Amino acid sequence: MIHKNNRDMKSNLKTIVLATAIAFSGVGTAVAKDTVNVNNNSNVHLSAGSELNFKTFMNKKAKKFIRRNSQDWSTFNKVVRLYNTSTSGFLNLTNIEKVNFANAVSSINGKLERMNKREAQIWLKKVDVTEKVFNFIWDNNVKERPFEEIYELPIIELQATVGR
Repeated sequence: MIHKNNRDMKSNLKTIVLATAIAFSGVGTAVAKDTVNVNNNSNVHLSAGSELNFKTFMNKKAKKFIRRNSQDWSTFNKVVRLYNTSTSGFLNLTNIEKVNFANAVSSINGKLERMNKREAQIWLKKVDVTEKVFNFIWDNNVKERPFEEIYELPIIELQATVGR
């Protein structure tokens, strides 16, 4: 009898330890998924992956700003999304859309500057570089140009030779 109770206690202890380990691993996973990882060195501008992280950061830390400046926030996200998904749509934005984007960046940068968090300063740098990259691309976008002159290339005839 004592031997059987000892085995049951060991089994119960193993079950409790296993259940505790599972519970703590679940909590750790939930915490890991809830945080936004900001790396200062990689992706200096907002590319596809960091764009989503920036939206998550702003939705958590700047909810009022997003509500009050919904037009700027929408414009900013539209242009970044176009950059990441549609090169032609991005390159063919009108001058008014580009000015609206610049205004949106100015508004977002103002908010990030007022935030005292280290993360906000990293995002501020990324948003600033993103604007500079976009302006560089827009300023150096070469539109289709018609050919000014057409050159006729000479025809070269080759004759087959037999042997050496």
